[in-house]
Amino acid sequence: MNIARSRAARALLPLAAVTLTLATHAAAQKHAMTVADLPLLKPVAAPQISPDGRSVAYLVVTNDYTTGTETPEIVIADLATGRERRLAGGGPRWSPDGRTVAYRGGSGEQAGIWLYDVAGGTSRFLARVLSTDAFLGHRAVKGFEWSPDGTRIAFASADPAGPAPASDVRAYDRLLWKTRTSFSDNRLTHLYVVDVAGGAPRQVTRGRYDEHSLAWSPDGTKLAFVSNRSANPDANYSDDVWTVELATGRETQVTRTPGPEFSPAWSPDGRFIAFLGNTRPVDTRDSSPEETQGWITPATGGSARRLVPGGELRTGELVWDPAGREVLLVANEAGRSTVQAVDVASGRVRPVLRGEFQARNVSVDRTGRIAFLRTTVDTPPEVWTAGRDGAGARQVSHASDALRDRVALVGADSFWVRSPDGTMVEGWLMKPAGWQAGRKYPVVLSIHGGPHGAYGYGLNVPHQVLAGAGYAVLYLNPRGSSGYGQRFADGTLNNWGGGDYADLMAGVDAALAANPWLDGGRMGVYGVSYGGYMTNWIVARSRRFRAAAPVASVSDLVSFYGTSLYSDLVETEFNGAPWDNYPLLWQWSPLAHVKGATTPTLLLHGIDDHDVPITQAEEMYMALARQGVPAQIVRYPGEGHGIARPLHVVDYWTRILGWFDRYVKGDGAAAASATASAATSVAAPASPSAGN
Repeated sequence: MNIARSRAARALLPLAAVTLTLATHAAAQKHAMTVADLPLLKPVAAPQISPDGRSVAYLVVTNDYTTGTETPEIVIADLATGRERRLAGGGPRWSPDGRTVAYRGGSGEQAGIWLYDVAGGTSRFLARVLSTDAFLGHRAVKGFEWSPDGTRIAFASADPAGPAPASDVRAYDRLLWKTRTSFSDNRLTHLYVVDVAGGAPRQVTRGRYDEHSLAWSPDGTKLAFVSNRSANPDANYSDDVWTVELATGRETQVTRTPGPEFSPAWSPDGRFIAFLGNTRPVDTRDSSPEETQGWITPATGGSARRLVPGGELRTGELVWDPAGREVLLVANEAGRSTVQAVDVASGRVRPVLRGEFQARNVSVDRTGRIAFLRTTVDTPPEVWTAGRDGAGARQVSHASDALRDRVALVGADSFWVRSPDGTMVEGWLMKPAGWQAGRKYPVVLSIHGGPHGAYGYGLNVPHQVLAGAGYAVLYLNPRGSSGYGQRFADGTLNNWGGGDYADLMAGVDAALAANPWLDGGRMGVYGVSYGGYMTNWIVARSRRFRAAAPVASVSDLVSFYGTSLYSDLVETEFNGAPWDNYPLLWQWSPLAHVKGATTPTLLLHGIDDHDVPITQAEEMYMALARQGVPAQIVRYPGEGHGIARPLHVVDYWTRILGWFDRYVKGDGAAAASATASAATSVAAPASPSAGN
């Protein structure tokens, strides 16, 4: 689960008060981060090191908060000279000889794959790529890849659209009739191959199933891909690895597991395929409780084994070292995102990149040198390079230098706390910008999504905005978070609002006890997606927070099951559907406990959010408003499970800060809940299940 927005009943703060004129910022002295500084942050993604290791191509996005537009650009940086070339597009991929960069670009009939001649500086259109609204899961990659000899490109593309229907009436008869922001157009995704020299693409897979996440065999004769070939792919998440012979179209099933597989990658000698996968028969396309692992299997099929025997860290990426003896894994590890090299024969792990930072999006040149994204709590993600052992790491991109030059980004101190049942939980405390000893500061508890996401040693823009506005920011990884082993990740099963709530409250108590400068009488709580669920839960179960801002939040697990794209999330987390365990789902629904709530609550939600439909916020809003609790619901048109449009982002943060300033810093909370005790917490109901 992930992010959202909404609409208001009373005006909070005029948006005209938010200045977006940034050119006159004084560079000589840094200032605390404000909403007006958001345009200075330029997201960087998809670093690709050239085969000879001399250049890196990556994506930079510039957001214009005045016009509400965003501009993606590919930057090709020469590592020796620092010279940069830029072109409009995204998803760069180097040809094997390093002379050409393929990328996604264009529009209309020429929206698809383009080729950029590095020496000549010119681009030409190669193949159109069609998209579909059908949702295949967060880890389904509808991308493209060069053949090993550089003469062809394979790509995933949707079936052509059919004739426009004569009526605006729509009927659906499939489980996944919703997509993330729309409704399924029922078009399938298949694999195609096109000659780089030109010509029409050739379709290589077809039929009534989707194919995606492709990879070339080293000899260029086959493609590996992922597909769910069960009787009803909407009813399960049993994606398997397959291969197809390009000459004959013959397909071979490589894995046969009830759980999903992702990201197949051939070994350099073509004998094996490494992949990421889960093993549990019931899983979800959203936020799986199972810690995804790296696996390896013979390319012809057969028994698969874990790359790291007994490994429990959630792995999100894998890439082969060119020598074929190791696989690089990117894994979550206690708030860190680490890169580890695994010896394929022995399973021994060699650390490559590990520290109080997060590294991801790894690519490798033909010698094993790597390019990757690196971020810390107080530095934005940028492109770095390093040797195959992690040595000689250096920064390549400087996309957000203007932000770092002008804004004093805030660091955070980590700590561990023991929950009432003995569970150890990691947390972080961020001081407000301009912190001074001897003063008391309000604090906002921030709760991550998932439930199997995780906070850690990476830049979190919401936290920087809150700290810049004068709030201490407390954030933790309660049970359910990834990166702490399987038992910890399973801590939310049948138990949303139980152990995780206890962990969060233990973190609040420990932070207040150890930091007398925190004002326990002036606290707010904020969270997105599952964090929004937990914020609603705290509103319903506690009186110790002066204000709350749940975003894209769940309030009723029963109705969430029937209206969300992710009914499989409820089945995975609660072992069944509402008709199997209605009492359990209602017990852990904030709506079931909202009677008597007093916390002023600002609910923000995207109108087109099908991950967590806006009806969830509407139910919570009505329950609070009917009881006379100060509440607003803010609806953002055209937004799904995440605030994306720049003008909406400004509105979103203006409203949240205004709400907290009014009810946490100001006197609004006292007037709204004069009878509530600021330090009294209502106990969560006992868990109906054991073993967590």
